[in-house]
Amino acid sequence: MSSSNIPAITSVLFPVFGSFPSVLNFGTNFEATRNIEGKKVLFVVDNTGSMGEFINELGECSKAVMAKRLINNVLEKLPGTAHDVLLFNTKVSPPCQVGDIPSPADCTYFSPLIPALKGLVPGSNYCSVIFMSDGLPSEDLSVARDAIKAIGNITREAKANPVSVAIGSDADGESCGLFAGNRGFNCYIKYDKEREQIASDIVQGVKCNYQELENGAFIPIEADGHFYYVGAVTSASAVTVAPTRPLVEKYLNLVIQKYITDIKQIPLLKSLVEHVIVLLDTETDKSEVRMKYFEMLDSVKKIVMAMPAGAPAMLSAISSNYRTASNQV
Repeated sequence: MSSSNIPAITSVLFPVFGSFPSVLNFGTNFEATRNIEGKKVLFVVDNTGSMGEFINELGECSKAVMAKRLINNVLEKLPGTAHDVLLFNTKVSPPCQVGDIPSPADCTYFSPLIPALKGLVPGSNYCSVIFMSDGLPSEDLSVARDAIKAIGNITREAKANPVSVAIGSDADGESCGLFAGNRGFNCYIKYDKEREQIASDIVQGVKCNYQELENGAFIPIEADGHFYYVGAVTSASAVTVAPTRPLVEKYLNLVIQKYITDIKQIPLLKSLVEHVIVLLDTETDKSEVRMKYFEMLDSVKKIVMAMPAGAPAMLSAISSNYRTASNQV
């Protein structure tokens, strides 16, 4: 593509989640998914006593059975991709295959996963690590959460995509989500009817390409080949594109999804909407986008305020609102 065919970049300064302004740019890159041919995926699966409990109030199956079903669904969607399963309870078992997973038992300790993943993931052929748990520890919660963050860091440093799956109506989605951190997918499943969609989300997380920003943060390159960022990217392959309404809405969706779990951020998110819509060409577009996102933010705020902080149901409701807000996701 010649430089004359690249639309001029449009930027806007706005304060978001900090005291300094950032520059909003739009870029495109057609390497939307990673090439995982010849790579393996690693499932890190909670095999403790609580995983033997029913996944929901309907008693559809145990959380452990759902984990197995999800693994099989994911592997069906990744034909030819090899896998390992790393089970943990009070200790971490040697890697096995999904058909070898025993019945769940014992207490839940996340801290032994740190040395286990340090010895297994770096330098390996794993393209993704998928963490499956109800997030309910037997050890101190702060110790458990630090361990989950640590194994997420190990995964990212090995350039493997982290995917977190919180399982069960009583799961601690906030703790499980620490595994994905600033680069990865968070999923939550409560009912068997959600399994096909969650398996697809996991596969997207496995294959997703990520763009590293100059500040060390990561953003996903979406399946349509576009990615959106604040500040400058390090990749020389990125080219600028005009910020059309679909691109502006996609950017807003990505930022809102990241910060909406904290209702204190909602006024800032509304401010973000006001700043970003100035990029749109028509007053009609500006008005419609403002109304759409203000109504969505107010709706989600009501849902969040009615639920315990970090509850999986809250995360699920937020995800549902996010998908409703964007017909591109």
